[in-house]
Amino acid sequence: MRWMPLVLASVFIVSLANGLPAQEDDGGAAVCPVPPPPASFTDIVHLPGPTAAAVSCIVYFGVTTGTTAASYSPESSVTRSQMARFLTRTAAAVGVEASDGADAPFDDLDALDEDGRLAVNRLWRLGITRGAGSGAFDPQAPVSRRQMALFLSRTLQAAEAPRAADAPTLSFTDLGGLPQETVDSLQYLAGLGVEWSAAAETGLFEPDREVTRSEMAVLLAASLEAGGARPLRLTIELSEESALTWGAVVAEVTVTKPNGDPYPGVLVDVFVSQGLRWDGGCIVDGDARVSGGDGGTSIDCRIDRADPLTYSRGKVQVGLAHAPVPETDWVYAWTGPLGQEYNEEVPDQAWTELVWHAGPNQVEIEPFKDEQRYGRLIEVKAHLLGSRVEGQRMILVVSRQGIPVYTRGGFTAFDGGIDFNYRGPRDPSSTVDNEELAETVMVFWDRNENGVHDGPAELSAEITVIWDD
Repeated sequence: MRWMPLVLASVFIVSLANGLPAQEDDGGAAVCPVPPPPASFTDIVHLPGPTAAAVSCIVYFGVTTGTTAASYSPESSVTRSQMARFLTRTAAAVGVEASDGADAPFDDLDALDEDGRLAVNRLWRLGITRGAGSGAFDPQAPVSRRQMALFLSRTLQAAEAPRAADAPTLSFTDLGGLPQETVDSLQYLAGLGVEWSAAAETGLFEPDREVTRSEMAVLLAASLEAGGARPLRLTIELSEESALTWGAVVAEVTVTKPNGDPYPGVLVDVFVSQGLRWDGGCIVDGDARVSGGDGGTSIDCRIDRADPLTYSRGKVQVGLAHAPVPETDWVYAWTGPLGQEYNEEVPDQAWTELVWHAGPNQVEIEPFKDEQRYGRLIEVKAHLLGSRVEGQRMILVVSRQGIPVYTRGGFTAFDGGIDFNYRGPRDPSSTVDNEELAETVMVFWDRNENGVHDGPAELSAEITVIWDD
């Protein structure tokens, strides 16, 4: 059995792949949706179909939002500051994140906004950019094709995209005189399917020609594919990281597109486990209960139509409960093609730790004389027994013929004890011998602190008091 390592944060996030809205297995591994959602730019309609699709793809991945809400400016050159933003987002999409550390040693970044400076700093930490020389980055200078080859190559190397054993031979005839690193970068990219368009008729690479934004879109879409970017992302959050075994926890799973938009209509399977099988398969914890999903059925740990679908906000919620056994569990949420069985290698998953604690298991009221004189002050001493009994809310309810006539609340001491004082009803008449009056005194654990006794789950005890002359 493989046990999961300790997770300090409440949520562990894993990117998704192949999370199709209809959950049908398309048999492929295309990163961009097919067809991709159309970008809302009016200036890409004249572009060739593959180029327009590439623009839509990088919009879908949040790599760009365009130059305005309605324009992408496909024929404009790409500046070095734009390149930094594009590549930082592309690197994140393929699983590369720059660690915190020193800022880049460039003295010409003051004119950039915070996002622009952060992008340059991250590229520098990753070794993707080395600057323009003399302590400058030159953020407004256009990016040439040879520079872009280096930037893309370093980004995909940081993502550990494997070199192809049979990369195609470069056919460009104008690579002589270029540094070997640039030529190697072109060869590496070609082996990954990130190929450059040749100049019309001449077949030249034109290393010093400025990269356009339409050309950049094609290159970045291919880089997302080569780097194994995931078209969906999934997170899981729990209403509580630890809970009493008497309690209940809500798990909220969120599926988003890479640009942060919610992704509705995705089947999500949720299961609870104490550890996976030796081969990475699913073992369902028999002490756990999952409501709102298909937990406990014979087809659990499989993507099937009994699983909940994400709604318009890209979310599903399931309730988690547990037998009265304290233990640590792992809550898994995952998605994939319809019919897929869970294995630890599936890329479409998130998980988080949930600790179940033993809690209170009984309420006792200390016995006292059950016959009392009208109007007398009595002390009701109660104890909440079990584990974690300190600071729990308790409520005293006095009823006559099932109708509450007195209520008082309080919190238990360190030992689970609590005292209530209650003065009995007044003597109806001091001159005659009155009939006895029976009252029920109940003390219950107000587990959810709503002031109402919600049934057996909220432990209780009661006694009867007889009031008489």
